Amino acid sequence: MYQTNEASSEEEQSQFFRCPIQAADGKATIRIGWKRIPVTVQETSIEGFTLTVPAKYTSRIQISGPWELVFADSRTEVHPQWFFNAPDGNAQLAVRRLRDLTKPDRIPSSWRIPFRGPRSNQNDNATIAFGGLVLAFIAVLSSSRIGEELGTAKYLQSAFASVCKGILETLRPWM
Repeated sequence: MYQTNEASSEEEQSQFFRCPIQAADGKATIRIGWKRIPVTVQETSIEGFTLTVPAKYTSRIQISGPWELVFADSRTEVHPQWFFNAPDGNAQLAVRRLRDLTKPDRIPSSWRIPFRGPRSNQNDNATIAFGGLVLAFIAVLSSSRIGEELGTAKYLQSAFASVCKGILETLRPWM
């Protein structure tokens, strides 16, 4: 009968496999409201984590509401389960996983824009000025008086008509 109780006790405690984490790899941060507290992850399992809180931060721990655990490039919403003050002043803390808050990696689009050069993240006033200058130049060349005198008006008008015709032919199946 004694062995049965011991076996059932072991089953309750080892319901999930707990994976120990090396101290060097266990650096993490808990966010409780606006406070950020550095911790070390000792163990992890499918249901949660066991953490060590340094002695100087134990007074900042408040057992309330959900927290955010940032560990190994992931963000997890956790809820505190139990808290144990060790004789050395450090605290051992168990938290249960609630949900994963890590943003998924962006999937690159397969839509390719032909002739697209490298993109710049900054506003480039020179590009805007050059575009405006080109548009002004085309407007002058296609104007009725100057364009007729230079002989460019008919070429620009036919080019514009050709571009419009191509756009309409492309869009016609969807109209």
